[in-house]
Amino acid sequence: MNNLCYNAFVGLHIDVAGRISPCCKYLDNHKPYFDIKDGIEKYRLSKRVSDLQKEFLDGKKPAGCMRCWKDEDAGIKSKRQLDYERFKDDFDKVDLERTEFKNIELNFGNLCNLACRICSPKSSSKWASEMSKLDGKKYVIYDWYKDKKIMEEIYQNTKNAIGIDIAGGEPMLIEIKEHFDYLNRLKEDNYAEDISLHYITNGTIFPREQYLSTWSSFKEVEITLSIDDIEERFEYNRWPAKWSKVYSNIKKYQMLKKENKNIKLSISHTLSAFTIYYADDFVKWCIREGLPMPWLGVLNWPTHYRPSVFKKSVRDKIKEHLLKSKSSQVRNLVSYLDKDDFGNFGNFEDWIDKLDKSRSQNFSKTFPELHNLITDYI
Repeated sequence: MNNLCYNAFVGLHIDVAGRISPCCKYLDNHKPYFDIKDGIEKYRLSKRVSDLQKEFLDGKKPAGCMRCWKDEDAGIKSKRQLDYERFKDDFDKVDLERTEFKNIELNFGNLCNLACRICSPKSSSKWASEMSKLDGKKYVIYDWYKDKKIMEEIYQNTKNAIGIDIAGGEPMLIEIKEHFDYLNRLKEDNYAEDISLHYITNGTIFPREQYLSTWSSFKEVEITLSIDDIEERFEYNRWPAKWSKVYSNIKKYQMLKKENKNIKLSISHTLSAFTIYYADDFVKWCIREGLPMPWLGVLNWPTHYRPSVFKKSVRDKIKEHLLKSKSSQVRNLVSYLDKDDFGNFGNFEDWIDKLDKSRSQNFSKTFPELHNLITDYI
């Protein structure tokens, strides 16, 4: 079963809105979604989950997992593969007939201090605030994690986990006290030493000392810094973050790793219409800074920011540029430019114009090489 994904059996992903799925990459077109308010057991015993598991046991590639299949086709390690590498010894011992949740992903709501270009009000309260000013609508700030009954059920279903991924929103925000209440309970009940934590953070916040003390009780803590480009291009993508502050925190995280055996550091870089042309520059920067090679993941939504949103002539020029890279990882990215999403280019232009005005930014000055390609070939 070369296509097997253990997350279909032992994965529990709870997104910012409290919706449940096997993992963060899984695309479920069924509605209604499973909601944490209805209980984890309802999800566990559902026909939808048993059907997904059967597909894997039959050696198939479930359609809901297409994001992993596409990454693998492009020569990029998928979440399915990365999770298996991370927990191989434990996964190989799993009895697929009788399983419990082992690989957990928790998103403590959408509270966030940034409104990144590729994000949305669903995943960022900062975005929700900005959009309310732009269109006058009211957007939801999710806080399901404040329900003590829900957190108790999550605790009982995750205390025997081998890995817990914590994202957001922004998970390092001190306002989300339930996050560290949960971790401290795992510590006090002596579960922490068997659990590996994994964070995805925007890098704008370095954790306080009491948080670092809590982390010291866990088997491993991996910090994934989600960095979309550097300097001015970073600030454009990750508004209103300041590169100088984030760069300073990157250096602090590097020192934290050096001083603590249980701390790991990794880099996640989203391939979007804004970053695809500059992927080689970013990889070179990581090497210069002594950082791990970045995981390059392609953006799926919003569709108007996909790398493939440009006209074919522009995509061909970007391909030509990427193929000059000495990195096979970068050269392999050209496959993401084969798809044609040019039908969404009008939305790309509209949102560039709208947010540039709202945020006092300038696409053409920030991305001159990419802007010249667009204006020359469209």
